[in-house]
Order: sequence, then C-alpha cells, then structure tokens
Amino acid sequence: MTPATSVVTAAAIIIANARAGQAERHGDSLAVQLTQHLQAAGLASIALPFPAVATDPEQRAALFSHLDAGARRVVVLGGDGTVRTIARLLLGRPVPIGIVPLGTANLLARDPGLPLAPTQAAAVQASTRVHHIDVARCNGEPFLCAALFGMATDLARAREAARGIGTWRMLPRMLRKAYWILKRYPFHSVRLRLDDAPATLRTRALMVSNNPLQPQAGLHPVRTALNTGRLGVYGVREGPLYDLPRLALTLLAGTWPREPRVFHRVCERAHIHTSRPLRTTALLDGERVQLQTPLRFDTLIGALPMLVADAG
Repeated sequence: MTPATSVVTAAAIIIANARAGQAERHGDSLAVQLTQHLQAAGLASIALPFPAVATDPEQRAALFSHLDAGARRVVVLGGDGTVRTIARLLLGRPVPIGIVPLGTANLLARDPGLPLAPTQAAAVQASTRVHHIDVARCNGEPFLCAALFGMATDLARAREAARGIGTWRMLPRMLRKAYWILKRYPFHSVRLRLDDAPATLRTRALMVSNNPLQPQAGLHPVRTALNTGRLGVYGVREGPLYDLPRLALTLLAGTWPREPRVFHRVCERAHIHTSRPLRTTALLDGERVQLQTPLRFDTLIGALPMLVADAG
C-alpha cells in the first residue's frame, strides 16, 4: 500500500539529518533518547528520513499522511538549514516544530533560549509550549534566521569543504580563504528601498535578518524577539583592508551600532536593486539558493508555530 493509505497513528514525527554538524558523534542514540522521552510523556512517534522527506515524493506524501492522521508535532534533529527545509513543508499547517540542535551556529535554537546541548534539547521536547514566530521571505523563498549575500557565500562554501577535518585544521584554512577573498572580492553598489525610504550602499556583503539583531558581545548575532514583523538590514561599507581587524573587534564587542562603517536599518519590507538584473547565490539559513535581482523581502507574521522550553 502507498504511504497515504497505510499510516501508523503517531503524535510526533521525528526527522533527523545524519549529515548535520554534530550528528556523527551521536549516531542513532539521540533519536532513540528522543523517542523514549516522547513515549514517557504518552506521545507515540515515528521517524522519517532526511533529506528524502523533502526531496522524495513518496516520503513527502508519508509526512503529509501522518500530519493529516493527527500528528501534533514535528521534531527536527539538525541545524538551521535542516529546520528551514522542514518548516517550508509545514507552512500553513498548525503543527509546531521542535528543534534538537545539531548544526554549527544553531541560531534558531539560541534566540528563544532552547538548550544547545543535544541531549538536553531532546529531553525537553516532551515538556514544551507553542510560540508563533515570523517567517521572512526573499522573492518568495522563506527563511527563519537570515539571508546572506556576497562574500559570505564564498566563505560558507569553504567551510563546507573543510567540514570534518577538525577545528584546529579548519581555522587556518578559513583564515587563509578569508584573506584571499578580501583581497579579490569586489565591492558592489546596491540601491535599497526600506519601506518607503531609499538608501545606497557599496559593500562586499549584505545580510537581512528575520527580526532585528540586538547589539550584544559574542560570536553569534542575537535576536531578542522573533515575532515583531520586522526585518534587519546590515552591511559593511567600503573601506581600507587594514581597518578590518578593528572592525571585526567592533562586531564581536557588540558596539557596531556606533560604527560608521556598519550600515543597519530596521523595516517591514525591503527591496534590493543592482545596477542590472543578475542571478546571485544567497545563503538562506545557511542553505545556498539561486535568486534573481531585484530582491524583495517581506514577512509572514507569526506564521510558524515553534516548540520552546516550557517556562513552568
């Protein structure tokens, strides 16, 4: 029988990305622990494979069949890109998504204060509450954290190529790659319309975040709210190469709002135009997507139900 007609009733669907950054060290044990925690709370679960659940029509049909049969939550074991992929499939449905973070940055888990240790995140999935968060879109493509353009996409390719070789071997490779890109990557002039306000910027990289970033010291950007219906637009203005170490320290210290070279605006809608239409590679929550300029951003306010740790 097809998946659509043979469905085992399950309250929870578990989707694990075996290729996520931290997945290898846990193997299958994390999914087993999650299953046990859910079962102890009276939630029967079923596992579906990733990425087949998004790319294979039969597995996708199985997902929708379980949702139609009454599944009440989907728990994703993976990074921000994995969560985005599954969130695209769930948009428009009232089924909340839970996260056991296994990626590199795990931004979507950090912002609402979810446990970043995978075993702890698995343990709390049975005692969560639903919080509705915004879904941002670029030319109709949804993202939950940020869209990156320009130099950042080349650095991400280098990071992917070096994955698995260890931090201490990866770091010098990434520094060499970053220096090479900085010397050769051109500045681009872009025209922006943020709500009704025009702006121009000459930069190597541009970021649009789903909800604004807050100035705070640290390696990872922070969003204190995920349901404001607003976007944050950020870029680094053109300047000398020798100034980059100072600028990097400014970003890490969280004092970038006072830095003249940092462009930052908050808006509800954003349009980004280039001098001529071009096809560009974007990173949407770390996933490469091909887009055509002009780039148009908007927000679906509170469109995605998300499971967060129960404050009680």
